[in-house]
Amino acid sequence: MSRPNKLPSRRILTLLSAMTMLLLLNSCGDYRSAETCAESIPRGEKGRFVVNNEGFARDSESDVVWYRCSAGQRYSNFRCKGEILYLNWEDAMDYAVEFSEKSGITWRLPTDNEMQSVTEDSCVAPAMNHNVFPEIAVSNHWTSSRTLHQDVFRCAVNTYSGRLSCRQARAVAQPFMLVRDE
Repeated sequence: MSRPNKLPSRRILTLLSAMTMLLLLNSCGDYRSAETCAESIPRGEKGRFVVNNEGFARDSESDVVWYRCSAGQRYSNFRCKGEILYLNWEDAMDYAVEFSEKSGITWRLPTDNEMQSVTEDSCVAPAMNHNVFPEIAVSNHWTSSRTLHQDVFRCAVNTYSGRLSCRQARAVAQPFMLVRDE
């Protein structure tokens, strides 16, 4: 009578288990998240911006002057203080006009290109230099640009990733920034 096949030895099972684990580990992708700007931009590094104590940052490449805080906030002691305004697109555009009239300086919402130009490709959450824009909300921010889509949409840049979307319902309340030409 023939003997039933013996079970594989402990050594073979250990070897098969090790090979299986090795194959599984090699098939894993790199799922690390992108660095935040606070991790990738050294403290105090302002890049191409020239900042002052009044809360303005001049982009040395474009000569556009940015207010360093979101609309509704004020810059004080190197921080943005107060509540960020969340307005629909029409109200945000009207706010810039009213703010200009009261300050005597022409302020406006940034264009798509201007807003994207201050985002940092190397980081997220927010994708903006925290030394220049210290308290920027991680959210979609209105731009002054109109969309090619239906009139119900406008453009915004998401400060988490720096990506532009021109499919933002213009009736939705979102934060925004103010800029002026030098």
